[in-house]
Amino acid sequence: MLEQMNTRPILASLRVLSFHGDNRAEADGARWALELQQDIQMALAVPKVSGAGLQAAVKIELIAQAKSEQGNAEPASFKGLYEAKFNYMPEVTEATVAPLMEQESYQYMLVAQAYPLAMTHFRRELQAMGFDARNLPLGLTM
Repeated sequence: MLEQMNTRPILASLRVLSFHGDNRAEADGARWALELQQDIQMALAVPKVSGAGLQAAVKIELIAQAKSEQGNAEPASFKGLYEAKFNYMPEVTEATVAPLMEQESYQYMLVAQAYPLAMTHFRRELQAMGFDARNLPLGLTM
C-alpha cells in the first residue's frame, strides 16, 4: 500500500493554455443546442536534471458548438485547452510509473482530478459569453 501511495502524484498546477469563443448571435431568448467534444492526452516527463522528480501531464481540450434551435442565428463556437501537471515524489522511478500510465484506472485517477477544474473554467467562460452552460458535466463522461 505504501508503494502505491508513492506512485500517486500530487496535482501541482492547472493552467489555461488557451480559450477562444465566438458568439455573434443576438440575445433573443431562443433555446440553443450545445454539443461538447473533448480530447484528453497524457504524458510522463522524465527530467534531465539530476535529483528532479518525474512529472505527469494531462492535456484537456474542450470544444463546444452551439446552434439556435430555431435555426435563425449564427452558430457559436468555443475552444479551451488546459494542462494539469502532477509531481511525483523524488524517489519514484520511470520504471515504476511507466507501466502504471498504461492502466486505464491510473489514467482515470489523474484525469479525474484535472477535468472538473478545466470544465469549471470552461463553463464560466461560456456563461460570460451569454450561454447557460450549467448542463455541461463537471465530471468525466464516458
